[in-house]
Amino acid sequence: MRDALAAAVESLPLRHFDPGEVIMSEGESAEWFAYLTSGTAEVSRGGPTGAVRIGVAKPGSVLGELALVTGRPRSATVTATTEVVAFVGRSTDFHRVLADHRVAEGIARVVAGRLAALAEPVSVPLADGLTILLRPGLSTDGPFLAAGLAAMSRESLRRRFFSGGMPPESVIRYLLDVDYVDHFAWVAIDAADPGLVPIGSARFIRSLTDHREADIAFGLVDDWQGRGVGTLLIEALGIAAAASGIDRFTADVLRDNTAMRRLLARPSTRWVATESGVVHALAEVNEFGSRIDSDIREDLVRVAATIVWNSAAVLL
Repeated sequence: MRDALAAAVESLPLRHFDPGEVIMSEGESAEWFAYLTSGTAEVSRGGPTGAVRIGVAKPGSVLGELALVTGRPRSATVTATTEVVAFVGRSTDFHRVLADHRVAEGIARVVAGRLAALAEPVSVPLADGLTILLRPGLSTDGPFLAAGLAAMSRESLRRRFFSGGMPPESVIRYLLDVDYVDHFAWVAIDAADPGLVPIGSARFIRSLTDHREADIAFGLVDDWQGRGVGTLLIEALGIAAAASGIDRFTADVLRDNTAMRRLLARPSTRWVATESGVVHALAEVNEFGSRIDSDIREDLVRVAATIVWNSAAVLL
């Protein structure tokens, strides 16, 4: 995507920014975007006690595209930390650039990732009085995901990965490769300790052969099993899948994983025995999502739809 984008913007005017100069300001209306060719810039957002640094823009970074896609004010301030040179273009230039499908696909992924990172976690009270938070999984969740896997017993890992050991690094990278349209993940977090270890996660991955079908999987750390978190995750997954245009869920489940089989049990669910000890499930997505409080469901719909629809709009 980067090479295609660089070629698409090379006819735009170049602009220089001095160290310390504000390139874009949080809250301002969006009228232009930038593509950095040299230099670095700090990306920050206002917090309760002042500006909070949230990232660094480097050569090849696109700035300002999110506000152009959503029509909202800019969500962050970008300040040059060195001398910065960037191609700059207006909204009409941006839409011209998106005519290249390779660029559009890359920008859509960037937009989805930034919207996911900006999403306010949805607070969900459990029956035992504790509260958890649900947020979209992020590509930067590597250390967080590793902590969650380390907190799972060998039996829980066996049920999740069909093996009692930690999954290989290639699987970890695959789990982090979310684009929110073909691969969407929810992460559950303890509201009382949101930065330590995730409670669990659930994801769908769209089939390569049937666009309306997706395989699902989820895992929970042992201390949180049997407390309603699994039900919440799979219901939330149904909401996100519906926003992405998915009609059917599939899953391969160990025959002795009765907890997962209960979660997947719906009037439409069909079970097919495959290899020894494994059953294959097929269920309709429209039967997932209604078993949670309507206010929580509305919040989850808002989060999922905002990410999916705005990223899809880039491709239209």
